Amino acid sequence: MSDADEIEMETRRRSLAVEGAMLMLIDGLAARGTISADEAEDMLRILSKSSDSSAARAASSLRIVNQLKRLRRGDGAITPGA
Repeated sequence: MSDADEIEMETRRRSLAVEGAMLMLIDGLAARGTISADEAEDMLRILSKSSDSSAARAASSLRIVNQLKRLRRGDGAITPGA
């Protein structure tokens, strides 16, 4: 494997790790009420636009955020834990 291939693989691994951490962070902040469900949804939509794979990974987080909205009686703007 050439140096360029190794660099590409390392870059991909790191970007996937950062994306995974961002998804966990957004889920956690929204669940705790630190950020609103609307804010979380906006951030997740941005992440999901980067690629089809990112969209697939963000889909479960978007479902969680939609469930939070339903639990908060459809009000995605409230932040109960803030």
